[in-house]
Amino acid sequence: MGHFYNEELRALNVVEVDLDPTVLAKFTALLQTPLDPHDFCTASPPWSSDIRWLSANSLRCFRFFQAGFDQLGLAQVVEPWLDLNKRVMMYSGFLVMRSNCQQADLHVDWNNTNNQAFTCITPLTDHAPDFGLLYQRRDGSLATYTYRPGKALVFGERFLHSTRPGQSQEPVVLLSFTFGTDKMDHWPAIAETAAAQGNLVRLPNGTFQVHDMD
Repeated sequence: MGHFYNEELRALNVVEVDLDPTVLAKFTALLQTPLDPHDFCTASPPWSSDIRWLSANSLRCFRFFQAGFDQLGLAQVVEPWLDLNKRVMMYSGFLVMRSNCQQADLHVDWNNTNNQAFTCITPLTDHAPDFGLLYQRRDGSLATYTYRPGKALVFGERFLHSTRPGQSQEPVVLLSFTFGTDKMDHWPAIAETAAAQGNLVRLPNGTFQVHDMD
């Protein structure tokens, strides 16, 4: 448990992992037809872009994301840093879409969580490198991470990042999960981010919180 350092990216609490492209293809297939509004909740943060978070809005959709999360083996990536009762808990699953970003909105997903919650981001569309990710290295300098098919970033506490400014003719689509400890002791800090990211959010104890944001 605790913080860790990535020598290659020169940043705290972030790791790049390989993902099975056949599992990612199941999510890419969602983009071929209009998304059912009963299955997805759409939210947009107040950033300088047209970013949209499309999160699971039904138990059926949540189970679809959960199956992908399990098949991608993301729980095993973060287990060494988590305080667990039994297993890693997925809190939410998302499709993240954007076609323009006017300026960087640097932010952290997790703060004061002692690395008990993580975010995974991986591209679903081929032109995702058009945007990429700005992030802060440990020495305070900014660097760019380029999204690549079959690769994901998994990051936790105090990883400062933003979409790299740019624009695209077609929306860039990323797949994202939030997940972490199954102990409710850590939920107050985790909830600062996770509790407000969609209608349907699963808590560390496995129960669901419903916001009815739409």
